[in-house]
Amino acid sequence: MTTSWKKPLVSSLLFVSACVLVVSTMVTPTLARPDFGVRGGAYSEEEEAFLGAEALFSIDDAQHWFGNPNLEHTFLDEGDLDTASFDFHYDFASNRSYTWWAGGGPTLIFRDGAGSQDSETDAGVNLLMGLGDKSGDVRPYGQMKVIVSDDTEAVLAAGIRF
Repeated sequence: MTTSWKKPLVSSLLFVSACVLVVSTMVTPTLARPDFGVRGGAYSEEEEAFLGAEALFSIDDAQHWFGNPNLEHTFLDEGDLDTASFDFHYDFASNRSYTWWAGGGPTLIFRDGAGSQDSETDAGVNLLMGLGDKSGDVRPYGQMKVIVSDDTEAVLAAGIRF
């Protein structure tokens, strides 16, 4: 499928995501103080590295539920693969210095091949689980997710939040 509307769609999605993030941080400062992060990893089907950026904010008083909008770019030999996701996850209670979580959320997948004939946009759902440090200014984490879409695949990532 040729997508000449891909760039306006991506721009619109980024604008809407930024607006949602700004509004959500205004809800209650104690609930929604956002953290930001960067991550890298690999998609199983593409066998190429990706880099991503994210925001993370609590959406409940107990700080178990979190919103986690994120963008990822995969460095393909021919073309590009970009995803824009709005994930939610639940942090399971722990008396340790780390936490683990599980969640999911909607995602848009943009594949731009070598020619305009190879471009396509797909919608999917992320299913994820992770483990990470829960205290300090810089908190490392690891995460595994499965993107359920027309081209379902697994993704392994490691990142830091600050």
